[in-house]
Amino acid sequence: MPDSVVIVGAGVIGLTIAHQLLLDIQSQSSASKLKKLTFISRNYPNDEPLTHEYTSPWAGAHFRPFPHRPEAYETDKRESAYTRVTYKFFQKFAAEHPESTIEFMKGVDWLAKPTSEYLGLGPGLSKDSLVDLRTLSKPELPPGVEYGCEYLTWCLNAPEYLKFLQAQVEQLCLRLRIPLEFSRLNLTSLQDIEKWFGGTNVVFNASGTGLLYSGGYDPKSFSIRGQTLLLNVPNPNSIRYAHATITHQGNDGSWTFVIKRPASNGKPQYILGGTKQLDDDLIVPREADTQALLSRARKLFPDLLFPDGSFDIVRVNVGFRPARQAGSRVELEASPENGLKIVHAYGFGGMGYEVSVGAAQHAIRLYKSRPSRL
Repeated sequence: MPDSVVIVGAGVIGLTIAHQLLLDIQSQSSASKLKKLTFISRNYPNDEPLTHEYTSPWAGAHFRPFPHRPEAYETDKRESAYTRVTYKFFQKFAAEHPESTIEFMKGVDWLAKPTSEYLGLGPGLSKDSLVDLRTLSKPELPPGVEYGCEYLTWCLNAPEYLKFLQAQVEQLCLRLRIPLEFSRLNLTSLQDIEKWFGGTNVVFNASGTGLLYSGGYDPKSFSIRGQTLLLNVPNPNSIRYAHATITHQGNDGSWTFVIKRPASNGKPQYILGGTKQLDDDLIVPREADTQALLSRARKLFPDLLFPDGSFDIVRVNVGFRPARQAGSRVELEASPENGLKIVHAYGFGGMGYEVSVGAAQHAIRLYKSRPSRL
């Protein structure tokens, strides 16, 4: 019997799960089509204005590898593997769909205080899983930086990519003749789905902070506040950041980065970031954070400045990355009452775009397997 599927959350994870699921159905003409596909979310990509509770549109959105940390080795290994699956998918997908805004370019890391895992090119930051990885020589590094490397990375325009992804889902559903519904409900539990959408037998839980079956949220989930700046820059198509993302870690642990936001038409803009603030729920921009970013950028990235020494700030972005203690949760369970399949896929922090395809494909494999009981 065809499944009736509900996806909770229309951020990059939820939309990617739908996209990958539909691509899988399209590629296997003998496979059963879905009876219905339903999204439940308070926010969608084409909403105006965007809210701070909808994290995905605010992202800088690029791939940055990192070595596995000893204290979180297994989680880092799993999530790093997701990023490589996404990377390979994007290489082909970007060529086929330039309107997606996915663009490959050089990635550069500058670290003032690298860990031994960086210096030793440990798992997650090695040539066997990265394209064109190269350690930078001392003369190539800016003052105060002990370690640097470069590799082939990608970036994309987060809000435009989300709209593109939703359009892809809509087109695939039309082509495959699968009924599609976008619902705006404020769920208090996953159990509510059975009340509002009778006949549902599969739920993908891409709710970010982990809405639970019986209500409330995963107690291991937490949010990381991020504040970034969207900039217009001089010579946007020829500035060095048009061809390279740069990430700098300072002696004080602060991170400063420049990520191109490719334009589907017109001039690209640039994301200057950023902050990683735990236990901070301020939804409005904090001026002190903005000034700290600009101060660091004046020293590290002076070519973002216009000739009169000013920055052209288009918007100050504030978003809340949905993270989870002990790493993301990608897991299959079933309701003890009626066997409802629930595939959890949440808690990716600031790596939503990087892990999106890999995590979605893992979630779909779980959906096809046998679940444990809730």
